[in-house]
Amino acid sequence: MIPRLDIDRVKETLRTQTFGQSLFYFEKLGSTSDKLAELARGGAPEGTAIVAETQTAGRGRDGSAWYSPPGLGLYLSVLLRPGLPAIKLSGITLALGASAARAVEQCSPAKIMIKWPNDLFCNGRKIGGLLVENKAATAFEKAQGDYLVAGVGINANNELIPLELCDTASSVYLETGSGVYREDLLVKLLENMESDYRTFVARGLEAFREDVEARFHLAKRWVSVETGPGQAVRGVATGMDSQGSLLIIDSEGQTVRVQSGTVTEMEP
Repeated sequence: MIPRLDIDRVKETLRTQTFGQSLFYFEKLGSTSDKLAELARGGAPEGTAIVAETQTAGRGRDGSAWYSPPGLGLYLSVLLRPGLPAIKLSGITLALGASAARAVEQCSPAKIMIKWPNDLFCNGRKIGGLLVENKAATAFEKAQGDYLVAGVGINANNELIPLELCDTASSVYLETGSGVYREDLLVKLLENMESDYRTFVARGLEAFREDVEARFHLAKRWVSVETGPGQAVRGVATGMDSQGSLLIIDSEGQTVRVQSGTVTEMEP
């Protein structure tokens, strides 16, 4: 029998002002983020959240599929209406990544690192990720304004990982030998995200620099970042700037700032 989230317990325990106060639970969805975007177009308030036991069309960056087996992970999306221009939102994925990292650590013995720009790592293996999508309001939605859908996927209690993913992916359970109470994880995630989101809107990524840099998985690693078709930046990752761009020292000793791209770790 598939274990189900005890949503009543979550609602009784949750201490937030808006995040998760309107919380929708589904046993099965195509994508929590797609469903939440539907609600957003209908005027759902900021902090509205959707959680599902499983997704049939969960996705990560660049449209990659997100493995979402039922009853084992946490698949959550939260609606954000920051009312800020896009340039002010640079780095929000890293800030919320720190929220998710702390939530996992609060519920398990895991030490979580962040692989730029949006992956959660434990012992060098991916156990989760975030996808923050900026949605432009249509002509019928202008009163509500543009919005963001912040999706989080965490492999919590998976005992098995598909063969095609096992070289890089794992779970909190596999890396620590300790299971996670998903209800506690959901509560901590919503509470951390709300607090950090408010801080980010007020102060930007700079407020999270110390935490994010301490969790910087790519520090001093050789990387190749695909920035477009046939385009890549290669070198040693050294950190991030105040806007969340990745800093790389290339083969000529120059520091290159990369705003977005797909990272592959390389041998020196």
